[in-house]
Amino acid sequence: MKNFVRGALAALVVGSVGAAAQAADLPSYKAPPPPLPPVFTWTGLYGGVNIGYAFGASSQETGGLGYLSAGGLAAAPLGSAWTTGQNLQGVVGGGQLGYNYQFNPWLVLGAEADIQAADIGSHGNAVVGIVDALGPHVQSVNSTKKVDWFGTVRGRVGFTLPSMPNLMVYGTGGFAYGQVVHNVGFADNFLTQGVSSIGHGYYDNTKVGWAAGGGLEWSPSMFPAWSLKAEYLYVDLGSTRANSVPLNGGVPSIGLGVTTPLFAGTQSSPTRFHTVRAGINWHFDPFAVVAPSSTSGALPSVKGPPPAFVDNYQPFQVRLKVGGVIPLNGHGTVYDSGAGYPGLGSIGRLSGLTGANGVIAGASTNTSTSIIPMIDVAYYLTKNWAIEAICCIAPAHIQGTGTIASDFARTWVFPPSIMAQYHFTNFGAFQPYVGVGVNFTTFWNTRVNNDTWSIPFAPGAPLAAAGGVFSTFQYATVAPSWGVVGQAGFDYMLNDHWGVNLDFKYVGLHPMVHSTVVSFAPAAPALGAIFIPVKVSLPINPIVISAGLTYRFGGSLLSPLF
Repeated sequence: MKNFVRGALAALVVGSVGAAAQAADLPSYKAPPPPLPPVFTWTGLYGGVNIGYAFGASSQETGGLGYLSAGGLAAAPLGSAWTTGQNLQGVVGGGQLGYNYQFNPWLVLGAEADIQAADIGSHGNAVVGIVDALGPHVQSVNSTKKVDWFGTVRGRVGFTLPSMPNLMVYGTGGFAYGQVVHNVGFADNFLTQGVSSIGHGYYDNTKVGWAAGGGLEWSPSMFPAWSLKAEYLYVDLGSTRANSVPLNGGVPSIGLGVTTPLFAGTQSSPTRFHTVRAGINWHFDPFAVVAPSSTSGALPSVKGPPPAFVDNYQPFQVRLKVGGVIPLNGHGTVYDSGAGYPGLGSIGRLSGLTGANGVIAGASTNTSTSIIPMIDVAYYLTKNWAIEAICCIAPAHIQGTGTIASDFARTWVFPPSIMAQYHFTNFGAFQPYVGVGVNFTTFWNTRVNNDTWSIPFAPGAPLAAAGGVFSTFQYATVAPSWGVVGQAGFDYMLNDHWGVNLDFKYVGLHPMVHSTVVSFAPAAPALGAIFIPVKVSLPINPIVISAGLTYRFGGSLLSPLF
């Protein structure tokens, strides 16, 4: 019995040692290492919006006035030169689009383009008293400057610290362009002769120049796909020159027997200003494959070929586009809307041009084409049906033709639209759509250009014997307008989220323009100013052709529900 117990114990000991040895030979299983934190990088595309303030560089305008003929005066008057102060200032705001590439932990190179709506203006005047052989006379100049919009295309050089990779200090510089309007009124009042010479200079065109500055950009750790920036920029659009158009030179004054002398005036005005602005940017890379460690939303640092298109339900959509606005029928009807100078009646009695229906014969208006940035935001109720909101701003000229031939006015247009759309999804990546909706267009910062023209007269009109009547628009307003919108276009989806878009729209836009024309007869100064209220029924009805990028997202947000 003892021998049996001893044998059993020995076998148990040997078996335990063998099991331990076999267990030592089994593979070891360990938990995977924790994921590395996402690597922040500035590399990629970005786009955003900004707002700020512009203020002038204390530039000086220079000009002068000289006489080409003495007219009916006893001697040629003396001319003069002057200097006027200028202080451009106003609000600016717009959007930017750019690309950064981070070469190492401290160097970032990039390029950026931006477009800004602006309400920058200045006003200056000068008065010069002269005494010559004709006695005393007073020359004066009144100058206004406006910058309607401007844009830049710039390079950027940024610096970061490895300890603070999400903070960048950068310098920037490059090409600048913008719309500059320069208006100048000239006058010379002869105190003893009882006559006045008047003239007008006007410049309205796109100017080019340069811009330079710098700023700070910071990406919050909790929202690494977004960044905030503060930026300073100096913009120089060169100089404009407004030369006078003689309005009454060589015209005899009724009752005075004196022919007004003819002068030429000029005014040179630099367009230079500083801007300080704050903005927000969204950083993205449409062709980046997000690494597993970047699921928290960091800027992707691992790139590869774009994933194949998969027709998943993505309910939210944003498009960034550039559009061209082409007025389809810009010929408006001009009406005489009230009495003018007391005792002479409306423009019909003054010129003989107004018919019994109030329409001014031979007068019309049209509007200009423009190229504008656009943003569309949509929500897909299903894969096929969507509701879209379209937003943009655009500058526009209103030009008079015929008997009111002049550069009438300029305005800013805000035409938001709401569309109901049907998208065809049975063609794979190619997804055409049609839509219909409503548009509400408002106009702001409308102003006349102070351009002048001569009103023709029908035979027998009251002022036909007065020679000519020169006119300008004193003010203008444009009433809001409702209209319908028709739409057709397509998206070509490069992957589940990104695509390119081409879109065509027709907008029923028919605003009413109200203005007042102020006229004067140089040969009959006793009549004074003649005020003529007019209104214009302006059927613009533009076609808008746009192209850009489409981004769809949000399917993962709704996947728990559907």
